Amino acid sequence: MFSFDKMHGNGNDFIVLNSIENPYKLSKLKIKKLSDRNFGIGFDQVILIELPKKDDYDFSTRFFNADGSEASMCLNGIRCAASYIWRNNFAPKKSIIFKTKNRLVVCKPHKNQIKASLQMPSIHNDTKLELKISKFISDKFIMVNAGNMHLCIRSSSVKNKNLNLIYKNLEKIIKPSGINLTIYKVVGQTAEIRTYENGVGETFSCGSASLAVASLCIIDKFKTVSPGGELNFIKKNGANIEMMGPAKYIYSGKVNV
Repeated sequence: MFSFDKMHGNGNDFIVLNSIENPYKLSKLKIKKLSDRNFGIGFDQVILIELPKKDDYDFSTRFFNADGSEASMCLNGIRCAASYIWRNNFAPKKSIIFKTKNRLVVCKPHKNQIKASLQMPSIHNDTKLELKISKFISDKFIMVNAGNMHLCIRSSSVKNKNLNLIYKNLEKIIKPSGINLTIYKVVGQTAEIRTYENGVGETFSCGSASLAVASLCIIDKFKTVSPGGELNFIKKNGANIEMMGPAKYIYSGKVNV
């Protein structure tokens, strides 16, 4: 039996596990069973919060998708991790440096939300992969490394797109490279987005997808709107970017595995 907190960031929902005091090792099968929304707890991802292994950060975070595979980054999840730490008094309610699989993220309280600061994403160029994708996609697209990899497709319509079908057509091309699928529409300094995440499916919100899209469009400030809510971005000195968004506690529980 283990204890968990159920949380969400714009409807992107998680169970948060305290591996600071009680290190957890969950198999893919156990995670898959727990993620089932009919027979388990139900969630998009598991978040493990661990003690640091080096002095240049405060906590380590690991993210596991509903199918048990590990994700490199989750920005909605990392805000929830910060909220969990502050709520349970593992650190003062001020700046926290998190180590993810591939980068550092700094979280701070921001009004009634949480601010996450990190390096600006980069464009991922792969000519062979782009050629394969172009056989299925007529809209303009670009691949972005935002901690997680995203194929960002700019479209004139988002709500009416069959995202499941688009992903199904591209799955064998993008999934082996760990690339998630995001479609977006830009009006001014706002983008409407939808995301299909590997190992999860379509989610109400994806922080790294929003970050990827924002990095392509931002001048000074930018906003993304997903089915689960809004995220706001501010560009800092060219090399860094800040995300502001919610992290909501739902309930605490215990479960046998």
